[in-house]
Amino acid sequence: MRARLRARRTGPTSPGPLASIAIVLAAFTAGPVPAAAQSTSPDPDAPSTGVEPPSPPGVGETAPEPSRDAPDGSAPGESAEPSPAPDDDPEEPVADTTRIRYFLERVRVVGNRRTLSAVVRRFVPLEPGDVLDVDDPSVETIRWRLLGTGWFDDVRLRLARGSRRGWVVLVVEVVERNTLIVRSLAAGLAQGQARTSDVDSELLPYLGVAVAETNLLGLGMHLAAEGLLSKRSYAGRLSFSSPVQRGAVLQVGGALSYHHALEFFGADDEVRTSIRCPSPEPDEPEPVCPPEVLARNAVVFYERLGLSVGWGGDLGASTTYGVDWTGELVRAPIVPDAASESVGVGPDADVEPIDFGIEPGRSALSMLSFRVVHDRRDDPALPSRGTLVRFQGDLGSRLFGSDYDLQRLQVHLAHWVRLPIGHVRLGLYGGVFFGRGPFFLRFYASDLSDQVPKRNLELNVHNPAPPDLLGTAIAEARTGDLAARLDAEYGLTLLRTSGALRAVQAYAGAGIYGLAERRMLRVAPPGYEGLARAPIDLTFDVGIRLDTAVGVFQVGFSSLIGFVTP
Repeated sequence: MRARLRARRTGPTSPGPLASIAIVLAAFTAGPVPAAAQSTSPDPDAPSTGVEPPSPPGVGETAPEPSRDAPDGSAPGESAEPSPAPDDDPEEPVADTTRIRYFLERVRVVGNRRTLSAVVRRFVPLEPGDVLDVDDPSVETIRWRLLGTGWFDDVRLRLARGSRRGWVVLVVEVVERNTLIVRSLAAGLAQGQARTSDVDSELLPYLGVAVAETNLLGLGMHLAAEGLLSKRSYAGRLSFSSPVQRGAVLQVGGALSYHHALEFFGADDEVRTSIRCPSPEPDEPEPVCPPEVLARNAVVFYERLGLSVGWGGDLGASTTYGVDWTGELVRAPIVPDAASESVGVGPDADVEPIDFGIEPGRSALSMLSFRVVHDRRDDPALPSRGTLVRFQGDLGSRLFGSDYDLQRLQVHLAHWVRLPIGHVRLGLYGGVFFGRGPFFLRFYASDLSDQVPKRNLELNVHNPAPPDLLGTAIAEARTGDLAARLDAEYGLTLLRTSGALRAVQAYAGAGIYGLAERRMLRVAPPGYEGLARAPIDLTFDVGIRLDTAVGVFQVGFSSLIGFVTP
């Protein structure tokens, strides 16, 4: 009989599952199992964590699936026979009264037809000859780190006997999944992509898509391409990252991006603007003014050409960090000389200037970013248990060549709790922006509300503000330097299969969000009294998610809102 330590996209189980593994294996290698250890009863809903000693060859055990690297599943250049033990190695497992430990003979990877064994072993923080402490959290979290890559549908760990008593082989069995995926797909009708001098807006279609190969050539490299296209705006980004050192301690990468777009500020009947046509080209007799110049909105035409490089690594079994530098050349050929808009409601409404936060003509953006991600989800596609925490800080400064001085901090927390039927996700997001920087780095209502099409590649495809469901000062905020959101979502898996359609999940969520300039917290916009002074509103969404072989697709109210004519 052969038993395994199994991990199937589920969360952590009761404490110390590997301790029971060692106790049973110790019965084979070192003596009887204590009675107290035999009384452990696993959670029927949790993954199997018991390991029994392997049977002798040919007794109730099938041969493992061969590895990509060698016929016997070993890495290139690795002998199928275990490496000899050092002369001073003990014959028995190292044990004390509370824990049992072994010496690791080697790590063997099976089931990997596309992924190199060396890539999988980077996630195993152990070397041959190390003492294998079965209570070590880093050992217990190997399966979660491998599942978190998104390369595998299933990961199993088991212990096999080594060449001598007290030595073991850690066998990592994987079931691979497709790694060429569609990250996002967005389509709808955009307001503000083409304008005339009329008050009414022209609605035009837009399409955005992002695809990625997360395990290029089985080497653990990541290649992604994103794009968005509409009549007057388009953007693209190509990014790449690759591990450069065994042990997964360093990941390097970079990205190249280009944006050609325009941004609208204010509402049609509220904006007062002064703008001039761009200077004519040498072969043009007179300036050619785009229709947006004559629009009732204040319009900024801009281009961005960006390059970023960075590196990252591990801070623990479930935590990673990254450091990036981003440099951009920004060109804004058409910026209003001056613009103002009406703020507030009623007779007390005031008129305030619009700050575009971008330098006319050519400018440079140079920014350093630091991020930390703690990912303890049971499934990177459709999690039902675990925690995800992301923190990112951005710094732009003239000290390293930027025309903009800015600081931006963001934190996102999500926690999934499995219920007897379905699961609940609790989410919290907060962001703050300091200094003066380009408008595309600020927070948008479309980033927080499900009732407005989301930004893609920092392009705002929808100009109107989201619905003011609570009748508060949030109606005055399309962008801001303070942002927050608190929400909850219930999810229920309707179908789970092993085919191209892996799972179907229904969801329903609601929350509250806030968006404001810091000055709005000191002085509320005129005409708002009491609780209406708080720039907050409700958001909600309902629909289904499809986990497929090529990615996760979401169809819901927020997905269809982009096709609704304002």
